[in-house]
Order: sequence, then C-alpha cells, then structure tokens
Amino acid sequence: MWRTNTAAALIVCLSAGSAPAQAVAPVPDADEKNVVGNAQIIDTDVLYVNGRRFHLFGIDALEQDQSCFLNGKPWSCGAVAYREMEKILFDEGGPVACTPREDPDPRRRGTPWGTCIINGKDIADLLVRRGMALAVREQTMDYVAAEKVADVAGVGAWQGPFILPWEYRQRLR
Repeated sequence: MWRTNTAAALIVCLSAGSAPAQAVAPVPDADEKNVVGNAQIIDTDVLYVNGRRFHLFGIDALEQDQSCFLNGKPWSCGAVAYREMEKILFDEGGPVACTPREDPDPRRRGTPWGTCIINGKDIADLLVRRGMALAVREQTMDYVAAEKVADVAGVGAWQGPFILPWEYRQRLR
C-alpha cells in the first residue's frame, strides 16, 4: 500500500492540541537486564551493543535499499534512514543503553527486541519523528503520536508516497 500525507492525521494532531514532546527516558544502568555500551549499526533499525543485537522495539524503519518518491521522482529514503541512525549516534554521542523487550506476537519472539536510549532519548522515537521509521502498532502504541507528528510535518518519507517497510520486504520475497 502506498502512503501519502493525510488530512485526517492533521485533524487528529490538531484536535489533540499541540504536538507531543519528544520522549526523554532516563538511561538505565548496566545490569543483568540492561545492556550498555557503544553501538554499532547493523541496519536502519538494528543495533549491536556490547555483544548483543537489538531490533528497535515498536518501530519498522525504511529498508536501506528502499526508495520513496518526492515530486514524482524516486529518492533513496532507505539510505537516508541509515544515515539518520548514524547521525543520531554521532550527534548524541555517549553510550547506548538497551533494555530487552518481548514481542507480544509469539511468531516474532525469536527476534532480539529492545528499547534503546542514548543521552536520555529513545532512538526509535527519534527515527519515527524524522520520518525514517513507522510505528508497529502490534508491538506497542508508544510511537504512534511521533508518527503522526512526522506525517503532519511532512518529514522524511512523509514528503511523498512510499511503500510501508514491511510491504516493501514482502514484495522482495
């Protein structure tokens, strides 16, 4: 399904009042549950922290080789999504703290999910607000408001039509 900016999203955001502030979360201490360390980017929504792989819980980022459309022309939105992940890690600096999460869907429980924080900021939230990822409502509703903000602002993929990341992967199969 192709996605485009919608007036309905604008109405929802305007009726809810001002745009919600970006989520700021405290950085958990390293312990048996939380993994803290420098992060290495594996994919647009996958990090490697202290020997553990984490798929960012609650979001699905654009695929690295995915294209979106702006003024009728394709642009490399997936490559930009990867670059945004690099910018987040570089600009924020410091260690990344990931808290493992369990997907409510038993079919996805084999995937190592996590909520990852850098300098008190949720990395998944930053990607969604920049229009480089979408909320996965089947996992959590935590990022739906951030997605609506990005859609209304017309940032990232929301600048024009695009294929949802999960549908893009399905078409490649």
